[in-house]
Amino acid sequence: MAALRGELSKLYRQRITWASFGVVLALVGLVTWGSYHERDRFDLNEELGSQFVVAGKSVTALFVANAVMQVALTVLVPLLIAVVIGGLVAGERQSGTLRMLLSRPVARWRVLGSKLAASWAFTVALTVFLGLVGLGLGQLVFGWGDLVIFRRGLTIFDAQTGLARLAQAYGLACLAMCAVATLALMLSTIFNNPMTAAGITVAVLIVSEIVAAMPYFEWLEPHLLTTHLSIYRDVLAVTVDTEALRTSAEYLAAYIGAASIIALVVFQRRDVTC
Repeated sequence: MAALRGELSKLYRQRITWASFGVVLALVGLVTWGSYHERDRFDLNEELGSQFVVAGKSVTALFVANAVMQVALTVLVPLLIAVVIGGLVAGERQSGTLRMLLSRPVARWRVLGSKLAASWAFTVALTVFLGLVGLGLGQLVFGWGDLVIFRRGLTIFDAQTGLARLAQAYGLACLAMCAVATLALMLSTIFNNPMTAAGITVAVLIVSEIVAAMPYFEWLEPHLLTTHLSIYRDVLAVTVDTEALRTSAEYLAAYIGAASIIALVVFQRRDVTC
């Protein structure tokens, strides 16, 4: 626990860590501002077919929390995680502090384990912060209400169900983002430059998206990391496909495990003190 506290202390002393939370806060503010000025376009006051009419307010605190999740977790949050976590090992090696750390009588696996735990803690904190700020600003500006989702048609959850579904979605988002964080940490043990580790992490995600979109690699698409990063969307459907949810969770856990093992092997064998 002392090692973990030390890693968290170092992590939160960095400006880039707090800048990440600031960027997320700014994004939520922009989404809230945009939703406020476009709220009339989203209001449910339209006739659906000729059978019935749905009327009511669609832009609520739950709407904002869902909107920022859909926007931020696609690119922004993985990018911030890659930048921050990519420097946990490579940054310390570049600055020389890793040499001093490993000169102490402590096992390398403990050092890496504490860094891995700190990376997950930061990732979960950033993801949860996104949701809480979305709910807070949404409540302040729009108030409470049902969760309305404009995706593949129109889905409406009452406030209690919507909050429960969003909580589940953010929990799964934490798992997905932890997979990104573990990948970034693994690359941080391989490369000496933190920006290189961060850049390659982002490049891996982008290339995976490109490969998934190519018909020739259709057989590979179900096994790619990016295919399962949107696992949080699965619980926002009216009927949850538990089998697909379980499959995605298993793939994410497998990626986390594989990247952790590779990072440990590299960290144990490589002369990281040079």
